[in-house]
Amino acid sequence: MKTIDLAALREVMDLMLDAVCVVDKSGCFVFVSAAFEDIFGYAPAEVINKPMIDFVYPDDGLKTLKVVETLMSGMHQRRFENRWVRKDGNIVDILWSARWSEDHQLRIAIAHDITERKKMEQQLHYIAGHDPLTELPNRALLFERLQTSLGLARREGASLSLLFIDIDGFKHVNDSYGHLVGDKLLKSIAQRLRHCVRKSDTVGRFGGDEFLVVLNCINSLEKVLVIAENIRSELDKPYRFDDLVLQLSPSIGMARYPDDGDDEQQLIQHADKAMYSAKNAGGNRVNVS
Repeated sequence: MKTIDLAALREVMDLMLDAVCVVDKSGCFVFVSAAFEDIFGYAPAEVINKPMIDFVYPDDGLKTLKVVETLMSGMHQRRFENRWVRKDGNIVDILWSARWSEDHQLRIAIAHDITERKKMEQQLHYIAGHDPLTELPNRALLFERLQTSLGLARREGASLSLLFIDIDGFKHVNDSYGHLVGDKLLKSIAQRLRHCVRKSDTVGRFGGDEFLVVLNCINSLEKVLVIAENIRSELDKPYRFDDLVLQLSPSIGMARYPDDGDDEQQLIQHADKAMYSAKNAGGNRVNVS
């Protein structure tokens, strides 16, 4: 087995902003460059002869070991990502470039910190799927969530309920008090809706003063009606903004999978139709498709 002069390597590697890591066949660090401490918070002396996997974020441990196995089998794995736990307890996202040296029986890898990039990607993903005013899922994410819920219902042979909610009198509020009050009202409505459902359900803003609620895996129609009535009651309570007190009510239409349709478009159409029937009957009520 050829030897490698790690002392000579250090002078060059310590100039790099990315961290250079050398791990032996047993999976322990034998060398890390100075940038390792900048990225991971540990001084080189704190990790040398320690198992590399001990510093990987636990949820990423298995996939990391699979990549290591692939590398040591001679297959190329030039770039992969995983998460590590810094010394201060924070999580860092790392992009790795790695190879196994059969001659030296060492794994050589370069770590590039992509934590900020990941945060930006998450922020952009959130913005793309959420209404900026209410912070609820927007129409695009609603369709995605509804498709996912339908897939789950089909696999498990379960029911799914969709509530289409329109706020009676909202246009009058906007016309009489302005869009600033209207925006405050929509935020309050969104908050009340969140409190009426489980974490496993979805509440989203369909557009304007229209909201959708996806209720997953509740097979009992009576239980769904209780939730819908609770929503109606909560949205019917007065809204107070400084000295202004507003009284509005919802019209709620309900559709059920599989009775009212097999896809998201059919369910939305049935729930929308039921909502308009509730509104035409005077509003402030729940109507089943």
